[in-house]
Amino acid sequence: MANRLKTVKKTPDPGKLTAEKVEKLAIKQVVRDERTHKITGAVLLMLCFFLFIALTSYLFTWKEDYDIVQSKGISILLPNELPIANLLNSFGAYISHLFVNKGFGLASFLFCSFLFVTGINLLFNKKIFSIQRNIKYLVSGVLLFSLSFAFVFNGFQFPFGGEIGKQLSVWTVGLIGKVGTSILILVAFLSYMIWRFNPVFHIPAFSFPKKKVTIIEDELPGEEGELDEVIITGNRIKKKSTEKLTPPIDELENGPILMIEKDVVPPSSFHLEHEVEPPVKKSKPAVNAEPLELEIKPNPVESKTETAEDKVAKLPPYDPVLDLRDYKYPQLDLLQQHGSEKIVMDAGELEANKNQIINTLKNYDIAIQKIVATVGPTVTLYEIIPSAGVRISRIKNLEDDIALSLSALGIRIIAPIPGKGTIGIEVPNVKKSIVSMKTLLATEKFQNSHFILPIALGKTIANEHFIVDLTTMPHLLMAGATGQGKSVGVNAILVSLLYKKHPSQLKFVLVDPKKVELSLYRLIERHFLAKLPGEEEAIITDTRKVVHTLNALCIEMDNRYDLLKEAGCRNIREYNEKFVLEN
Repeated sequence: MANRLKTVKKTPDPGKLTAEKVEKLAIKQVVRDERTHKITGAVLLMLCFFLFIALTSYLFTWKEDYDIVQSKGISILLPNELPIANLLNSFGAYISHLFVNKGFGLASFLFCSFLFVTGINLLFNKKIFSIQRNIKYLVSGVLLFSLSFAFVFNGFQFPFGGEIGKQLSVWTVGLIGKVGTSILILVAFLSYMIWRFNPVFHIPAFSFPKKKVTIIEDELPGEEGELDEVIITGNRIKKKSTEKLTPPIDELENGPILMIEKDVVPPSSFHLEHEVEPPVKKSKPAVNAEPLELEIKPNPVESKTETAEDKVAKLPPYDPVLDLRDYKYPQLDLLQQHGSEKIVMDAGELEANKNQIINTLKNYDIAIQKIVATVGPTVTLYEIIPSAGVRISRIKNLEDDIALSLSALGIRIIAPIPGKGTIGIEVPNVKKSIVSMKTLLATEKFQNSHFILPIALGKTIANEHFIVDLTTMPHLLMAGATGQGKSVGVNAILVSLLYKKHPSQLKFVLVDPKKVELSLYRLIERHFLAKLPGEEEAIITDTRKVVHTLNALCIEMDNRYDLLKEAGCRNIREYNEKFVLEN
C-alpha cells in the first residue's frame, strides 16, 4: 500500500495566545487611561519650565559655558564637577546650546509655548487649546524668526538666529539679495501677525473743524420758541434743529430662537439739516459817536426730558447674528468637483431599450402610439402613450417582464404620470453620471433660495436641480439597503445647511452609532453642534446616552410650545418675528 502523507496543522497555544492578548489589552488600557494623560501632561509642563529656565539662563551664561559644551558634547550629561554657570547645570547648558546655537536661536522659545499648550490639554483632559493650530504656529514661527534674527543680527557673536537661521539667511541672500530678503522678511512677518492675531486696521477720517454759534430766532427762519444751532463747516452754513426724525423699524422675519432669513441693518439716528443763508446783522442808527455793544440773548427754551419709551424707540432691533458678526460662511473652494454638468448617454443604449420595451409590449398585444425618452444622470424615463382601449393595469403588471427583457436590475412603472396623459417606465442607466455637490451649491437656484432651511439633494430625472425646504418635512425618515446612499443624503443635508445658515440660526444634535459616519463634523463643535452639559463629545456615539439626549430635546420642545402659547404664535417663525419686533 502506498504511504499517504498527512499534513498536520499546528494549533496555536491557547495559553500563549491569551497572554499576548492580555498584554496588548493592558497596554491599550494604560494608554487610554485618564491618569496616564494627566501624568504625561504634568511631565510636559515640567519640561516646558525646564526649557524656559535653561534658555533664559543661556542668554547670560552662554560665553562661560560655550567652550565646555563644545569640547564635551553630550558627555557633559554624565556626572561631573565642571564649572557650569547655567541655572540647570549640565542639562540646561547642553539643551540650551542645542536649541539656540545649533538650532533656531531665540525662536527656540516657541517650543516652550507648544509644550505648555500640550501639557495643559493632557493635564485637564480637555481641549483647552488647539494642538493642530499651535503646531502650525510653531513650524512657521521658528523658521520666520530664526531667519529674521540671523539676517538682522548678522555679524554678532551671539547666535540670535542659530545655525539653522544662519543657513536660511545665507541661502535667501544668495537667491534674492539683501534687499529682496528684507522685503521678504517684512511681508512674511506682517502675514504671520495677521494670521496669528488678526488685527483690525482703521483709516483715520479727516474732516473740517466744526464751529457752533447760537443766534436769535429772528435772524434765521425757524419756528417760534425754538433754539437752533448753526454748524459752520468750511464755507457752508447749516442749520440743525433740535427736533429729530426717527426712521420706522423695518419688519423682520426672524428671531433669536432658531433661524433668521435675512440680515437687518439697525437704523441709524440722523438729524434733519437744511441750508440757510448766512446771518445778516441789522444796522441801527447811531445816537452817539461812540459805538455801542449789542448783547444777543437767546429766548429761553424749555428742556424736554427724554422718557423711557423714547430711549427704547432709539434702540436698534434685536439681531442674534451680531453675536458672531465676524463669522465667515464656507467657500465653495472647499468642495471638490466631481463629474460634469453634461450627461453623456449612449445612443445605442437608448435605441436598444426602446426596441425592447416595444417588443415586450407587442408580445402581450399592447400597442403604443408614441415613446419619448428623458435622460437623467442615473435613470432614463421612457414615456409611452398607449393606443386607445389599452388598460393601464395591463402595462403595470408587466413590470417584471420588461425588467427581464432590458436585463436591468429593476425598473419602475409610473402609471399614469401625474399631470400627463402618459405612462412612465424608469430604467437605470448602464453608465451613471456623478452629480457634484459643488455644482449643486453653486447654482443660482440654491444661492438665491428663499427657503428657511434649503437643502440640495441632487437632480431630478429631467436633469433639474432639486432644492427643497427642510421645514416642510419635519418628520423626514431616510431608509434603504446598504450602499443605496443614506450617508450621502445625510451629508448633503448637513453641508447644504452649513453653506446657508449662521451659527446663531441653527444647531445640530448628531447621533452616530457607527462612530465614523459623522466624525468629520467634530470641527464645527463650537459653532453648530449642541450637546448636553457635562458631556465631552458633541457627537453622540454611545447608544446608552441617546435616551438622555432625546429626553432633553423633548423638554426643550415643551418649553418652546409654552413660549408659543404665551406669545400667541403658531410656529417658531411667527414667534421669532414677534420677538424681534418687540425687543
